[in-house]
Amino acid sequence: MSDMPQEIALYQKVKNESARKRLNIKAAFFWCTSKKESLAQSRMALALDEAGFNDDDFAKPVRVNLPIVSDLPLEGVLDTTFCDRYQIGDDGMTFGLILGAAPLGVHNNEKVVAGTDSTVEDANTAIAPLDATLPDPINEDSQGANATLPDEQATPELRTVPTLPFRQRVLAHLLSSEYRYHVHVDRGEMKEIIRLEMDTDETYAQNLLLACANIEALHTYPDFNLYTAIDAVKNVFPVGNKAPLLGDFIAFLTKYVATDHIDRKLMIQAWIKGDRNFVVKRNDAGLNAGGNVLTDRGVGINHDMQSLSLDVALGKLARSMDFDIYNLEGPVYRRAKEIRDTKPNYDDEYLAWLGKVRKIAGVLDYSRASIIAMIKTAPDDIWRTPGALQGYINSFLTETDHANPLSEIVAAACGTPPTSSNESQPKVTNLGDGKFSIDGLINSPAPETASNGGEKEEVALTENTSDVQIQEDNSDEIQAGDALQPGESSVVISEEIAPVIPDAAEILAANAPHLANHNEVDVNQNTDFVAHNDDSVNQVEPAAPEIMPEVDKVEPVVPESSWPTFFEPGRYEDIPNDVYHGSNGVSSTMLKDARVSLMYFNGRHVIKTIPREQSDALLRGNIIHTYVLEPEKFADEFGFPEDMPDEVLCTSSDFVAIIKEYNASLPALKTPDELKQWIESYNSELTPPLSVSGNMDETGQLYASLPEKFQRLPESGKHTSATMKACIKEYNASLPPLLKTSGSREQLLDQIATVAPDVAEAERAKFLPYNISGTKEQLTEVVKAIRPNAVTAEDFHKQQEVLCQGKTMISLDMYEQAKNISAALQQHPGASRLLNHPSRKSEVSYFGIDDDTGLELRVRPDAEVTIGTVRIGGDLKTLGIQNVKQERLRDRIHREIIERDYHLSAAMYCDVASLDQFFWIFVNKEPGYHWVAVVEASSEMLELGRLEYKRTLNLINDAYESGNWPAPIAEDYTDELNDFDLRRLENLRTA
Repeated sequence: MSDMPQEIALYQKVKNESARKRLNIKAAFFWCTSKKESLAQSRMALALDEAGFNDDDFAKPVRVNLPIVSDLPLEGVLDTTFCDRYQIGDDGMTFGLILGAAPLGVHNNEKVVAGTDSTVEDANTAIAPLDATLPDPINEDSQGANATLPDEQATPELRTVPTLPFRQRVLAHLLSSEYRYHVHVDRGEMKEIIRLEMDTDETYAQNLLLACANIEALHTYPDFNLYTAIDAVKNVFPVGNKAPLLGDFIAFLTKYVATDHIDRKLMIQAWIKGDRNFVVKRNDAGLNAGGNVLTDRGVGINHDMQSLSLDVALGKLARSMDFDIYNLEGPVYRRAKEIRDTKPNYDDEYLAWLGKVRKIAGVLDYSRASIIAMIKTAPDDIWRTPGALQGYINSFLTETDHANPLSEIVAAACGTPPTSSNESQPKVTNLGDGKFSIDGLINSPAPETASNGGEKEEVALTENTSDVQIQEDNSDEIQAGDALQPGESSVVISEEIAPVIPDAAEILAANAPHLANHNEVDVNQNTDFVAHNDDSVNQVEPAAPEIMPEVDKVEPVVPESSWPTFFEPGRYEDIPNDVYHGSNGVSSTMLKDARVSLMYFNGRHVIKTIPREQSDALLRGNIIHTYVLEPEKFADEFGFPEDMPDEVLCTSSDFVAIIKEYNASLPALKTPDELKQWIESYNSELTPPLSVSGNMDETGQLYASLPEKFQRLPESGKHTSATMKACIKEYNASLPPLLKTSGSREQLLDQIATVAPDVAEAERAKFLPYNISGTKEQLTEVVKAIRPNAVTAEDFHKQQEVLCQGKTMISLDMYEQAKNISAALQQHPGASRLLNHPSRKSEVSYFGIDDDTGLELRVRPDAEVTIGTVRIGGDLKTLGIQNVKQERLRDRIHREIIERDYHLSAAMYCDVASLDQFFWIFVNKEPGYHWVAVVEASSEMLELGRLEYKRTLNLINDAYESGNWPAPIAEDYTDELNDFDLRRLENLRTA
């Protein structure tokens, strides 16, 4: 139970109608500051008695939300008229102004307690809830009341803008005339913010809030970026003027967030001038190419990069022919177009000019006359030397007013035929005081006017081209403290510019006379709108000829989806884990490492010789945190094996069953015995050979049975057995041979093939059954041959790895543990109210600076909840406690907090993130025993943690400055016996 003082409001109804008529009151209202509700009830009972009322006339007192109203009764004073103006709402907790009733005047010692009620009322109307209430466990004895704060002495009087809800942050910046780091809002300013937020007659503020709510990117802006956006709105739509329409706000802010930082000032200037179609055009170096102003006055040509390429081609043609640049004849246009579209493949001069011109910052703001005149008047063959060509271009354009070159001179000269061949080349004349005259651009004399005493009209060409190339790099949007968000990028000058830098000395020397006439140039072209930035924004610098800035001084390009590694102090949402852990600042985890020893801190975080290993406990903690606090990210970060479908083949038995089924479906093969039978049947139809092993008489008989053509012996004479056997053998040889009936199946088929090849071929065409014995790999190969689409367990696991590529693979038991713990948290009343509160934000990152050491800090509480003006932080902690007796459990949790430095982290969270209260949500992770405990950090606990983390920061700072990172034991020492050991020693001595 919390022992922090809190404002407790009590409501006590009159028991029945009879008592109401007798007393002429409906109910009594009372509030006071107390540590316990029971004490507050005792004080109310005493107040009733002192007022002369009888307890029997009233029902039991009920705790309610303390109203934030202007006519709140005095603290500790029983009020029986308050309920004549206010009534309890449907929730039974919140007071609202009765329809038609009017509040009384403000009490002299009015005490409006911030954060104890979700209902805010002014003097005229009941206002809808600003935020949902958060009942227990903020106060365990509150009987469902809202979170309360200590008395006014402990209640923060100031709040920082980054900690406010988004709508109130917008209004805070709307009311602020300048940006200050962590702008503090006092109680009066907070009331004005709330009034603007709720006053529907404030059209400007209401339309701005609706517009900002519809621009999703603004919700992710750090505080400085949001201030800059609101400040831009105020410059385009001044607050004192007629309130713009909602569509105007949305159109401007949509354009604003879609425009790169470096171009936003130009975009704002365009909107101030009424140009809502402002588009940033880029040159080949990625710089702003200009093109949003009318150049050639009287002609009104708007340039783009395509027309610029044509101008370069026209400049090349102008070196050898005469033509009117504003009324191009067909042949001239076709020749220029041919150079632009076809000759780049072999026209080196055109390519040299084009490559340089297309990289000039603001090049589209120079007129066609300027570009053509520059090329036409260039020395011969200067294009062959890149450095000299760049120097010439810088010098020429420095002497040319790109926004209004030649003006009336060119306009008046257009169309006038050339007077003589001697005037075919333009003539650039230095008139002094930064003024130049360009005559003969189109081979015609310039008209004389009376403006200069009969002299030719002079054009003040005073704008230094360095304004064009430097202006974007000094944009007020690119600075320290302006954290770039995903989707927003800066622009860097191309490294292709670097080759011109070695010629800087030569260019400076060549242009030294002009520098005297260009003493000072304002970096910002339009001083009417200068955002609040560092002192360098409006500084005056000496003008220089057109030399590209050094590449190493230019802000690096930030890819669209990247995050910075350095964050200025402030509040940041949605920073990925790896970005946060790799960013600047000392975290509470790093402080805990320093408390192990400074040597350990140095090895892990400075020289990084001690790696951080991923343990099972750490992984499980990450899984539970993500599943409970950021369930929408769980599927993107973690992958786990799914239940294996029934059709997946897992065991050897599965493979054997498939092989057997396949074998059974094959046509039956003839066995060797069946093949022998076939051969024997065949052999039985053949004439068997005669025996040659008989005696003389048997051999004679056989010889006599031979066909006549084999009885070759003469009839006369005596026949020998040998000669007769020779005849018998000859006869036998003429007979078809008998097939062998011995041998393997293949040998038997070979025998059959000699007499019946079709029979042997048909038998051999049959598929042989697969062997059903072998290793699992062999069986898998057989099954794949039978069923190519079969899915084995190995295939399934590989598919899961592909599907979960880029994710952290976890086991099913880890996933089940996270689900079970989440279910336990949702079933716990206190934990579920904290976790499900509508204002709850998770994993919000805060960066700050320690006032004592100057060290950068960063914290990331698991959750934060905002109720009115009260900010509550929380951390989800898992612990493994299984067989601890119930009465010792709180001691064990306390030991966990102290031993693991949870109190140190809580204090650091409260200081850096401006939290008013802090809670731990402990959940036991032992299977089947997921009990939950919600524990608030007391003021003494936070003070202890604060002193310890401040002391550790001082030690870290000293180590950084000295370079000495001491080990945990720095000196030799003698080990002594403790009290228990001493008693053992004494007992043994006396035994």
